[in-house]
Amino acid sequence: MERKDWKVIVENWVNRNQQHIVELLQEMIRYKSVNPQFIDNPSESESDKLQDFLEDYLLSMGLNVDKWDVYEGQPNVVATIKGKSRDNTLILNGHVDVVPAGGLDRWSFNPWGGEIQDGKLYGRGSMDMKAGVTSNIIVAKFIRDFGIELDSDLDLHIVIDEESGGTGTRAVLERGYKGSGVIVTEPTNGIINPVEGGLHWARVTLKGNSAHSAWRYSHIYPGYERTGVNVIEKAMKIIQATAELEKDWGLNRRHPLLPPGANAINPGVMLAGAGMKNGIPEIITNPAIIPDHCVIEYDIKYLPNENSEEIKKEFEDAITSLSLTDSWLRENPPQVEWGLRGVNFPPVNTPLDHEIVRSIAKSQEIFRISPSYQGFVAVCDVAWYAGLNIPGVIYGPKGAQLHGPDEYVELDSLFEVIKVLIMTVLRWNGILDEDQA
Repeated sequence: MERKDWKVIVENWVNRNQQHIVELLQEMIRYKSVNPQFIDNPSESESDKLQDFLEDYLLSMGLNVDKWDVYEGQPNVVATIKGKSRDNTLILNGHVDVVPAGGLDRWSFNPWGGEIQDGKLYGRGSMDMKAGVTSNIIVAKFIRDFGIELDSDLDLHIVIDEESGGTGTRAVLERGYKGSGVIVTEPTNGIINPVEGGLHWARVTLKGNSAHSAWRYSHIYPGYERTGVNVIEKAMKIIQATAELEKDWGLNRRHPLLPPGANAINPGVMLAGAGMKNGIPEIITNPAIIPDHCVIEYDIKYLPNENSEEIKKEFEDAITSLSLTDSWLRENPPQVEWGLRGVNFPPVNTPLDHEIVRSIAKSQEIFRISPSYQGFVAVCDVAWYAGLNIPGVIYGPKGAQLHGPDEYVELDSLFEVIKVLIMTVLRWNGILDEDQA
């Protein structure tokens, strides 16, 4: 049998198809697939139209396609190239929802135009992450164009709602589309990201005692009967205690692939006032009232090798310890609620010697790219696979300004990622010759 030089084949094919790749990405950017949770009129999101377009594109390639609404007007698409077996299925994941473009006066380019300048393709979602979705689809096109028979299925998970919590990917997994490994093509500047910290959202609720601010002196100084207890001042103590815990984590706990201090405790929302309605302070426009209810909402990031339940306990223990030093909080302890708005991302900690990591690294080496590794400092959909013990890696192209004006992806980086992903799929399926593998 004639030996195939897959490096040359892949390079030549990607070079010949560069215009097609660019046009596919541009077409995707033209759909305003803004996550409906970020806009006043959710029906204005064009996620459904984009997914219709992609469904037709994938069907034209002969893939098996499953499209269904996760919620109204927001469909997922799963496309499959059938292999000899589903036992070792490889998944390529990407999301089509984007954040709003913001003020158009801040853009130098049409955010929905996909314009190109100096090798950079501009547009909302170009970097985050329609370039990644494009790369996944183009990998499938290569397999189809060459009629390659795979040992195992190749799944494309093209999902909605990553930007507001990952409902799309969770729905894919609940529908039964699982595998032996996943590559999420979020932007990583071509660096292999095999780890990602876990994330909790938590709400701390405190109670004080409402009174008139004119008598505030009697609440502070001795010789008066204390009636009012300002809950904001109690909340400040809680914030200080959690800040001390954060500093302790950052100084004493590290992960080699993440920057020091990536394990962070961010008090991102705080609301205080008088009275409580539906879990939120009700009167928030009258500073003449001593506030008696406060909520603090936290974004808590922990390391990939840490345990979720232990992190929760440490956070609660810090609040309890502080409360024991305050007579009011000792009698009226703050309440902690976990899983706020459904946000609870499992950590990802794929070993560097795992097959999926090595496959990407060896594929890079074929193209004379020296593999480098780092941890993903944000969170993305790879977490939901890790939560089901499906090993994952985040690997995607280079660009900048994601979520900001003039977002762009570097096209040369996109072409490079596509080549590496094609080689990774071939390697995963045992198609490369031994000296290439």
